[in-house]
Amino acid sequence: MLKRFVVLLLVSAVACQKPSYQSIGQPWEPDYAIDRFENTIKNYEQKDAEQSPAPGGIVLTGSSSFALWKDAEKDLAPLPIINRGFGGSTLPEVIHYVDRGVIKYDPKTIIVYCENDMFGKKAKTPEQTRDAYVALTQKIREELPDVKMYYVSMKPSPSRWDRRADVKKANQLIKTFVKSDRNHEYIDVWPVMLKDGRPDGSIFLKDSLHMNAEGYRRWVTVLKPILEKEVK
Repeated sequence: MLKRFVVLLLVSAVACQKPSYQSIGQPWEPDYAIDRFENTIKNYEQKDAEQSPAPGGIVLTGSSSFALWKDAEKDLAPLPIINRGFGGSTLPEVIHYVDRGVIKYDPKTIIVYCENDMFGKKAKTPEQTRDAYVALTQKIREELPDVKMYYVSMKPSPSRWDRRADVKKANQLIKTFVKSDRNHEYIDVWPVMLKDGRPDGSIFLKDSLHMNAEGYRRWVTVLKPILEKEVK
């Protein structure tokens, strides 16, 4: 009886635990206009005005790997996908538009993919990239404390392979944070994108950064089984 009580006490403590939103890197300020994707967001708002998605859906937010996934709704059907990725966005921009591009949909699930923070003219360190994701999570949790969140690992791209150590470090830092946050999971896409230990060039476009249809097909094999568990 005592053993059972201790177990229940530990489970309760874990359930009540809140993640630390404290930064571990140096402060960072954008060297670009934070609203540079305003037209894209307005286009989404116009689309919503014509037909608003039902609440309780699965919102995809982040950068071009989501923005260019034009068949996401079909590829992940019958899951209620709302794809709101935009351009070459960074995490500060996702934060800037999170009310209009994520929270307004009252989603059951949010999936974040964003990989540009470490590759701009004023690049972030892995620690600063992690801090930006933590700030996004905090903002979302303030409005939707119980929403299910997924972070999709920054992918291994041929054009950015020379920075793989930084990408791996940022992914690991974010993964560690995700583990501390209730109702939050990390999705690793690296295993399905490598061939002989390097990015599989056959799944990328000519720019060696963005994926072709086969790349997205591989993503589906990873994401869909995980998301299907949410609707069961």
